[in-house]
Amino acid sequence: MLKSIEAQGTTRDEAIENALRQLGMDRDSVSVEVLDNGKKGFLGIGATPARVRVSYEAPDEAPVRHPEPVQKPVSVPKKAEPARTEPVRPAEVKPVNPAGEAPAAPEEEAAEAPAPVAASPLDEGQIPPVGREAVKFIDGLLEKLGIDGHAVVLDTTAEDHVQIEIVGPDMGPVIGRRGDTLDAIQYLSSLVANRISEEHVRVSIDTENYRAKRAESLTRLARKMAGKVTRYHKSMTLEPMNPYERRIIHSALQDYKGVTTYSTGTEPGRRVVIAPEGRTGGARSGGYSSYGGHKSGR
Repeated sequence: MLKSIEAQGTTRDEAIENALRQLGMDRDSVSVEVLDNGKKGFLGIGATPARVRVSYEAPDEAPVRHPEPVQKPVSVPKKAEPARTEPVRPAEVKPVNPAGEAPAAPEEEAAEAPAPVAASPLDEGQIPPVGREAVKFIDGLLEKLGIDGHAVVLDTTAEDHVQIEIVGPDMGPVIGRRGDTLDAIQYLSSLVANRISEEHVRVSIDTENYRAKRAESLTRLARKMAGKVTRYHKSMTLEPMNPYERRIIHSALQDYKGVTTYSTGTEPGRRVVIAPEGRTGGARSGGYSSYGGHKSGR
């Protein structure tokens, strides 16, 4: 069941935050339509608040059933039956394996799947100059930020690609909000490292397998929102994402029947719109959601 609430705020973003605070939900779980961008007025005179409508999916309410009247059964006296004697059964004996040990319980037999083996770091002599320059920059940056950690170059490195892993006891500050800090470190490291290279070398940085986890999370989000679009025949606009994350959304829904995806807005606020396939037309006035586009636009 699709429900919605309206909220106000001094700005559009503040109105959205007020609505999310009332619902206790995050931005990924709702669809936002801006009803009024509001006006600042002159010296506060004539100012009007911004208004938004936030839609969300609520579980269907179960119909209320009234209890049926209970009829007391009429007791009928029963004839006494002779007592029955149960045959004595031999004690249950658990089978044993050839080693003389009892078989393990089902939960004990289901051994945990082995954890994926992480790529091992390269030896110092195997690290290319671009990799050494990037590691030097990252280690210095972590030291300046007071973060306990260091960078290593992994052995999955190709000639035009340096893959670096940042390791440490607490990598939360390195990742940042939705990977913003990690992306910034990657961008700066690429600029610094490529100063010493005649040909451009791609530098990718990860920590605690964040990239793979984020891709999996975005794929789940894309399919969840696509399900809502096909169910309610209404476009859904996701939060602003960088080009790499937008490509994940487009790719996840490339073969999803009934929906089309395209990007709207300008960087860094560019967003992915998931719309019913076949819809045409421009953006809705004052709203985050819009219709039209083409399949898997960037």
